[in-house]
Amino acid sequence: MFRSTKKWIVLALAGLLVAALAYLFVQTVIAAAVGAVVATLVTHAILRLRERKAAPAPSPADPREELKGMLDGLVNLNIRIREEAIATDVLSRLEGIMDKLRGLLEDVNERHPRHELTWTLNQMAKQYLPKITDPYLALAPADREKSGNEILRSLNGLEAEIDNVADLVQNEKMGDFKAKAAFLRARFVQGP
Repeated sequence: MFRSTKKWIVLALAGLLVAALAYLFVQTVIAAAVGAVVATLVTHAILRLRERKAAPAPSPADPREELKGMLDGLVNLNIRIREEAIATDVLSRLEGIMDKLRGLLEDVNERHPRHELTWTLNQMAKQYLPKITDPYLALAPADREKSGNEILRSLNGLEAEIDNVADLVQNEKMGDFKAKAAFLRARFVQGP
């Protein structure tokens, strides 16, 4: 609160000073008022810029907590799909993907914590998998049957890419990492 009060005092003083100087030189009230407003706005902008520079940088998130959050998200998704009693083929495909992701997320985040492929794989677990499953789970059971082939196609594509990433990580094909990360980002994270 003190900083805010101090800021308004500085703004008011700057405005009054400019208003007084404008009135002395031009000797019109309009010039003084315009000068006061302009001075107040400029001072406000300068103070905001100084506050931004002085603000402490946000501390980076704990990678272990992020990984735990992703794994918890997969567990919660697993619980939801079991409670919804979805088709057996979709259920088994989703569980297989979640199992692969669980193992791969731990490995990639441990071995390559700041790599672009790691970030992209994390986004696939946090955003893309729920983006596929949430609309499907929101459907009525009869509508789920109709769209079963569509979700299976999406899940097949996702699983194939997870298998490719697993191969890159297990065989240490670091040269292929960057190209694969760009492809996955475009297809799954930034895609439709």
